[in-house]
Amino acid sequence: QAAMEETTVASPVSPRQLAAYRKAVLDLKTQFVGRDKTLPERLAELADKWNPLYDPKARTDLVEDVNAMIRDYIRSLRRGFRAKPPDAERIRALAEQLSQNKAFERIKRKDLFLRYIEVYMIKILGEG
Repeated sequence: QAAMEETTVASPVSPRQLAAYRKAVLDLKTQFVGRDKTLPERLAELADKWNPLYDPKARTDLVEDVNAMIRDYIRSLRRGFRAKPPDAERIRALAEQLSQNKAFERIKRKDLFLRYIEVYMIKILGEG
């Protein structure tokens, strides 16, 4: 019952689970972003490509709206990721599901938008 002693009500994650989670997120970052760029650089590069708006303020607002939707979406799933670390297949499936939201219908470059969602999800998972 040693594993039970490590667990508290506030944080039901063992140090081993946390280490596995952090390694999984780092592996995802390498896989989706690469070693030659940072997460913010990759996000900016992708946002420039999928964002159809020309007005700088509107462009910024759209990216922030998208980011907020992704954060809200991930927030509800985060606890499950602690118990079972995310993998590339799961990130792709979640990004695909979120990209189908009616709010994103006007975005034409879906492939780049999907990559953006995936990378932003990895960013959020790495922050927690």
